[in-house]
Amino acid sequence: MEGIEVKNYSNYEEYLKHQKSKADYGTPLRQRLLGELWESDCEGFRLNFAPYKEILSKCKNALCLGARVGQEVFVLKEMGIEDSLGIDLTATPPLVIEGDVHDLKFENESYDFIFSNIFDHVLYPEKFISEIERVLKPGGHCLLHLSVMDTQDTHSANILHGSHHVVSLFKNNIDVVEDNLLGQPNWPHYWTLMIKKLA
Repeated sequence: MEGIEVKNYSNYEEYLKHQKSKADYGTPLRQRLLGELWESDCEGFRLNFAPYKEILSKCKNALCLGARVGQEVFVLKEMGIEDSLGIDLTATPPLVIEGDVHDLKFENESYDFIFSNIFDHVLYPEKFISEIERVLKPGGHCLLHLSVMDTQDTHSANILHGSHHVVSLFKNNIDVVEDNLLGQPNWPHYWTLMIKKLA
């Protein structure tokens, strides 16, 4: 796939097992996310979402893909979107339910806002984006934080060479609202891509 180097797994089960192992029950990362990292990560998401206050104020619901333990869900609820939900391979009730980002168990055009920062962890980028497009309402927004050219994360399933490769995966009529470096010290490799799905 042009601009996206997808890593090889022997089968899909191996991929799922590898991805789940990063923050599964009992792992050190999971304990840190629920403990010492909880507030600092929440503060990071507050900074990330602050520029979109006006957009978010009009949203009735929100979906976070690859939400781990759910800090981003917690912050969206803080901001007034009470009907916010995360999905991940490991559930963290009540903020995050178990699910696969390649196969969302939600109805077509059911969410006003979708957020994800795990594009580099998806094995099938085209399927991931098509599921976002399917579930996003016309007029809804999708905010993606993209890890670009980061080869350090051993759990990455792909290496992305630029945000324009992600834009090209969208098949519906869209408006690119924002496409620039995130500019946060704790996520130095991340790029901001905000998409609006047009009617």
